[in-house]
Amino acid sequence: MHIQSMKKIIAVNLFIFFLIIGSNSFAQQSPVLGNFYLFESNAKIYLNWSIVSGSTCNGIKIFRSIDSTNFYEIGKIEGICGNIYSEQFYNFIDDNPVKNKCNFYKLELGNSGSSEIISIEIIGIEKNGFQLRPNPIVRNAKLYFDNVGHEQNKLVVFKNDGTIVFELTTRESFFDISGQNLSSALYLFYISAINNSIKVKGEFLVSH
Repeated sequence: MHIQSMKKIIAVNLFIFFLIIGSNSFAQQSPVLGNFYLFESNAKIYLNWSIVSGSTCNGIKIFRSIDSTNFYEIGKIEGICGNIYSEQFYNFIDDNPVKNKCNFYKLELGNSGSSEIISIEIIGIEKNGFQLRPNPIVRNAKLYFDNVGHEQNKLVVFKNDGTIVFELTTRESFFDISGQNLSSALYLFYISAINNSIKVKGEFLVSH
């Protein structure tokens, strides 16, 4: 065999060898987490994240904590995660977050360590249809109620004698109440829809 032909064979083999090595190295690159965020809807927590292209891992574990220190596994996505060619998107639904607590979440991507910790607070509406935090009011408070459709609602606060103290409107699921300009006393309130139908009635105490 000619020396020139042997050189060509060696060159081709070396090219294939380095191509395989390079491909394996690329495929085994540690996963890089893309945008990781959560949101709440109907008392459930939706986790969304991505793994950027060129990154892979073996399985994803989802953890939750209520103190940001002690985490417990609440879910797992089996199999190879990520893709060497394109960014891959994932989601997970926590059906039973801890109400009236700050819920902390993190991801474990295979054996490549954990993600950052992100958190969200879940407000559990009580049987009377609202929750006031803090209660009693000293300075400022939030009055939470169900408003899944983000409809416009009105809060009317009044005294025992029926005198209206103030009114507020919102499309959120809460009203911000300032107690700084209110005297220490018991106040009554109701929340009504845009058609004036009363949805919630209650009372709160202001204590300075």
